[in-house]
Amino acid sequence: MIYVENGPISAKQIGDLREAVGWNRMESCFESELRSSYFHIGAFDGEKLVGYLEVVSDGVTDAYIQNLIVHPEYQGKGIGTELMNRTIAYLKEKKIYMITVIFEENLLPYYKRFGFTPMLCGQLQTYETD
Repeated sequence: MIYVENGPISAKQIGDLREAVGWNRMESCFESELRSSYFHIGAFDGEKLVGYLEVVSDGVTDAYIQNLIVHPEYQGKGIGTELMNRTIAYLKEKKIYMITVIFEENLLPYYKRFGFTPMLCGQLQTYETD
């Protein structure tokens, strides 16, 4: 497995991975010129993107981990854990004060392993994507 931090990853590769886990592709969103991320990391098996994690941040106080995705054929092999560990290490190195992640309740034990504690939050989807 090769892990690439802040390297080029196409919208199609991300869309394919999202689709593999049953999410919407959102390929047009990942193609937008307005889109930027503070940090992202891809896990590659050869040329195939099999894991992805992205962070949005103001670069000072807060960071939001989004899109932690591991291809179903590669789940349970430590790829998600490696993506999280590398990301958290990067954010700590950059002295980001607070890291946030939104997850489904059944994933609480997974995220607790990294030190996350549950907090009340809300989320509103404003439109459907591809």
